[in-house]
Amino acid sequence: MKILSTIAILFASAMLFAQGNSQDLDLRIQIGAELTRPYESLMYEKYITNTGGSKDLFAQPGYQAGLQIRILGELPGTHGFYYELGGRFETASRLDFKWHINDNYYIDTQDVQVSYSYFSFGGAYLFNFDHGLSVGAHLEGRVEAISASGSAFVNERFDLPIPVEGKSSYLRPWVRLSMDYTFNNHGSVRPFIGIEGAYPVLSREQRGYRWNLQGLTPEHIDGGNTQDPRLMETIAPRGSVAFYAGFRF
Repeated sequence: MKILSTIAILFASAMLFAQGNSQDLDLRIQIGAELTRPYESLMYEKYITNTGGSKDLFAQPGYQAGLQIRILGELPGTHGFYYELGGRFETASRLDFKWHINDNYYIDTQDVQVSYSYFSFGGAYLFNFDHGLSVGAHLEGRVEAISASGSAFVNERFDLPIPVEGKSSYLRPWVRLSMDYTFNNHGSVRPFIGIEGAYPVLSREQRGYRWNLQGLTPEHIDGGNTQDPRLMETIAPRGSVAFYAGFRF
């Protein structure tokens, strides 16, 4: 809800800017569909295989397609330099992991949902070529919100659901490359379409952060099962791609 309210305010501000634009600065408002996927996570260490060896077991939530909104405005006194603000609405996918460890123990997280959204701010340089083609290099900070919630089954002897809750909100720098095409490039209101890819400059590695799932018994249920916020940050996406459309003013 906070992201929705923030984006609404940004959109209204951009429209006021467009109406009062007396310097013929380029303003872009775009809406897109962004595809991303939370990163894989270690669920169980050193599982003993049938051959006597061991391996670590990982799970990765499914892909998430979400709605994004961006506003880009050309900075006064410059040519091709833009500020930008945006956000992505929350979506969710399952932490789909089910593994039989031994005769008395298994892990099943198919009822755990991983949710993701962000608010972003940054700058860009757009190479505006003739005939409506633009190529952009972007650097932005994303305030990312990622959480996990639901129930896990972890012990066949009791077969009771363990509540799983965890969330974090943190800032990461991202780089993006974009390419779009503007129709009616000489009009006052010009529609455009485009594609972009993004990659985070920094990501938190899992290392010592673990899911609180192994060795739980019914005594743990009453106290809940809150996950380490740093663990949530390790499953934040490591990339995204988006298709978008919008208008230039």
